[in-house]
Amino acid sequence: MKLSTKVLDTANSRNFFVSLISVLLLSFELNDLNTGADPGQIFDAISSADVGRIISILFVNFLNPILKLIGKSSTWSWSFLKSANFWTQVATAAILGLSIIGIQFPDSAAANLVNSVFSGQFETIMLALVVNVINPLFHFFFKRKESQISTV
Repeated sequence: MKLSTKVLDTANSRNFFVSLISVLLLSFELNDLNTGADPGQIFDAISSADVGRIISILFVNFLNPILKLIGKSSTWSWSFLKSANFWTQVATAAILGLSIIGIQFPDSAAANLVNSVFSGQFETIMLALVVNVINPLFHFFFKRKESQISTV
């Protein structure tokens, strides 16, 4: 199966990988292990394939947090999983990942979905799911097939 150019462009998207790096950095920061790293700079260093640049960025930004963990002067806690900000970043990365296959979600889908879940109100969660997840999936799978049939 040959992937379309649009799918390959999205899979090679800087935004997608910067979102993934942001999720990792946020897990450090929510554990009071501030890296001071910029996700865009980390991506640029890795994509440049310049080993010296990669090592310098990782060394400068991650040495102190890793030494704190090794030296037990700081502990790792999974309590960051209770953070709406963390889950918004995770949802953003997942939505960007799904856009690789061509599904188009609303710009604020991740934040709307996470905020509704953290509100705890069933009606709000269902509305957010319909508007931000079910509707884009429906249009991708069903409306797309109808338009393909009419153009044949």
